Amino acid sequence: MKQVLVGGVVTMLLLTSQQLLAQQQAGQSMHCQLGDAVRVIEVVYPDGGELPCEVHYTKDGTGTVLWRASNEAGYCEQQAANFVEKQRGWGFECVAMPSANENADSNDSKSRQ
Repeated sequence: MKQVLVGGVVTMLLLTSQQLLAQQQAGQSMHCQLGDAVRVIEVVYPDGGELPCEVHYTKDGTGTVLWRASNEAGYCEQQAANFVEKQRGWGFECVAMPSANENADSNDSKSRQ
């Protein structure tokens, strides 16, 4: 019985991580909220490609870069997904939202047309 329960929990965590990675696509950020506290976790691609990448974190209106990668594809996405799971463990509700950077990019391209 314990092995089945542990196996189920591990499977659930793996599925949750995979879902988070799928949600953490270019142009999306994760918004986590607990009461009035809001946290934003976003993977940013400065050159527009898969690498380099950065994980941006905003807390109390202050932004910082938590992780960067230049050589390992998927690293930023995995770090962001793991950090979102930590937020959830602390009681935050997290949802995927369109990225502010993506909205700015699409507005720029519309204004150039």
